[in-house]
Parts: sequence; C-alpha cells; structure tokens
Amino acid sequence: MIKSGGGAAPVDPFFEMIPDSEWNACVGSQGVEENYVDGYIEAAIELASAVIDKKLYASRDTLAMPILYNGRHALELSLKFAINKLHRVGALAAPHKPDHDILSHWAHLRDAKIGDTMIRTLVDELEPYVTSLSNIDNDGQELRYAKTQAGKKSLQTIALVNLPHIRKSLDEMAKTLTRLKRRVHEFTDECSTGTFTRECSRKDLRTIAEALGAHKTWTEENFVDRKIAICKRFDLGSKEFSQALDKIKESRELGVIVGLEQELHHLSDKKAFDVLRLWAKVNFLEKEDHEDLGLDFFNRDFDKVREHLRIRRELDDAVQAILTSNELADLEALFYIGRGPEYGESYDRVLQSTKASHGSTPAPDVHQILSKTSLLENVALGAQLVGRPSLAAKLRALRPNVDLDDAALS
Repeated sequence: MIKSGGGAAPVDPFFEMIPDSEWNACVGSQGVEENYVDGYIEAAIELASAVIDKKLYASRDTLAMPILYNGRHALELSLKFAINKLHRVGALAAPHKPDHDILSHWAHLRDAKIGDTMIRTLVDELEPYVTSLSNIDNDGQELRYAKTQAGKKSLQTIALVNLPHIRKSLDEMAKTLTRLKRRVHEFTDECSTGTFTRECSRKDLRTIAEALGAHKTWTEENFVDRKIAICKRFDLGSKEFSQALDKIKESRELGVIVGLEQELHHLSDKKAFDVLRLWAKVNFLEKEDHEDLGLDFFNRDFDKVREHLRIRRELDDAVQAILTSNELADLEALFYIGRGPEYGESYDRVLQSTKASHGSTPAPDVHQILSKTSLLENVALGAQLVGRPSLAAKLRALRPNVDLDDAALS
C-alpha cells in the first residue's frame, strides 16, 4: 500500500475510491460480462495502433506478446460468452468445461449446430483465427510466459510477426466477434417468443416466410420450386420444412408476411377505428395550433387552457362510453407492442398484464392512453405486429386524410 501522511489509512495503489467523474471506470458490481468480451479486443487493437501509428520501434518486441495475448483472450471470452448464453436458453445442450482451450470451445460451438443460420456462419468465420492462435498457444501460456510449465521456450517455432498484419487481422476478427455477440443477444431474446424450430431461429423463419409467398399460393405448382430453394438454403428436409411452416402460421407477426390475419381477443376493428378517429380529430386540430394553447408560463390564456381541458374531457367521456374494460386493455396492449420493444407473439402476455393492471375496476380511466401523442402510430404498428394488417392500414389512413368534420365526438 502507498503510505499516506499522518495516521491516515494507507492509499490503495489501484482501487482507491477517488471522486473523479471523468476517469472513474465502472467495474465489478457495476460492470457487465460484455466489458470483458469487448475490452480485450479493444486493448489489442489500441495497443497495436499505438505502436504502429506512433512509430514506437523500440516497443515492437516488448508489446507484440501483449497485443497477441489480448487478441487471444478476447477470442476465448467471446466463445465462452456465446456458449454460456446459448446454453442458458437451451439452444446448446451442455456448457464447456472451464479451461483455456479455444479450439475445443470453438469446436463445441460449431458441432452444436445452433438453430440459427447467422450464428453458424459467424462461428465458421472464426475458424482461421482460432486455428492460428490455437496452433501457437493452445492453453494461453505461450503468449504470457517466456517458458511453458513444461520448461520449454514459448513460441519456439515462430521467429517474426508483422504488427500491421496482426492489426488488420485483429480488426477483422473484432468485427466478427461483435456480430456474434449481438446475434447471440438477439437470438436468445427471440427464443422467448417460442417462434423457432430446432433448425431455424425466428430470424430464419422470417426469411423463409418472405420467400414463401402468400399463403393462398401454397397450393400452386410453382410453390414446389420455392420449397426446394428454401430447403436447400436452410438444409431442411420435408419434415423440418413443414415444422417451419407451422411455426410461421402460428406466429401472429410472421403470419402477416404470408398473408394471414388473426382476430384481436376483445377489440373489434370498428371500435378501434372509431376511437382513433375521435382521438385524431382532437389531436390533429390541437397540433395545428399547439404553440397557442395559452400555456406560456408568463402569459397564460386561461380561456384557452379551459377550452383545451373541455375538449379533452369530451374525448375521454366519448371513448369511455365506447370501450369496455377488456377492449380498452386491448387498445393499450396494441400501443405498448407498437411502441416496443415487444414482438407480435407477446400479445397474449401484454394483454393479460394490462388487464391485470386495471384490476376489478369496471370502467378504468382512459385518459392516460388517450394522452399519448404517438397513440395512432403505435396502435397501428401494434395491430400490424399482432396479425391485423387490415386494421393497421385503416388506422394509418387517418393521419394524412382524417375527415375532421365527419369525426364527431357524439
């Protein structure tokens, strides 16, 4: 410990708590796993760039090993991150034993044949980096120590390395590692929807849906050609192809891609349209004059404030008379799904949660949802996502061409 003056406690040379908002870093209890995954590859690239760009010729030999080790460690951490996260959602049957063998970790991930085309592709892209680093340092010793535990000289088959070449490879590897990390995050999030098969992720099923064409054309002769192309692209047999079709048809969001629609649980298209038309009249009129509502703090026009409140109360009362509690919950669910980040498959869960928030109140307050300035856009998007594209189209048509005279509040 660094000594301090007088009888004060010694200063910790590395972990002393210092009030410095600019250079204090979040670690430990405030850190996340991704900081380790990202940090070592950043360190490798920054260090290589410093040596090359600043022409630190005297540091070439001393910093080559830290550069390579940081790159290797970043690769190891990335593979472990992907394996552990995929195992937690059941996409990978077993984790890998805790060691430093990057080739074994990579093979474990490759051989699992994760049901996602992008993850499999990115794992394949890592092969040359894994092979190279594993060949010269299979357990993380030789890039850290001059001698191995067996007493042999480290890297004794290597005499020279080129730092610009290493930096270029680190840059390319970093891009693949970043894409893998992001896709693993997306994939595990998608798993919560239940829209996947053993061979195809939700992302894959979306791509398949876009290639299938409209559901009504599936009985046509040329559908066989589409099926063959899809099966070849995703390496599917007839059984796996049929399972993919079933999942697409079950999905409220993906079903829309192939022309399928599903009903809302409580809210009819007519009531949804009537409510949003009333909302549009009030909001579009006020938006045209939003700077003149009399709300200036120093120069308020209380007559305009009262008129604003009167119109809002009329809207609330009119909608309250139209919607039941369950129908209001349906409208709110569409809004929350449209606002995101929810999938269309989340409809049942979001609806039940919204209904629960209303409790046993026979006529919940409508003002909170009607006061949302993005209500029309998000309800329309929500309707699209949960399988009602025809309703979404009707609602979107209100924005540019709303008939204000026809949209009476009574």
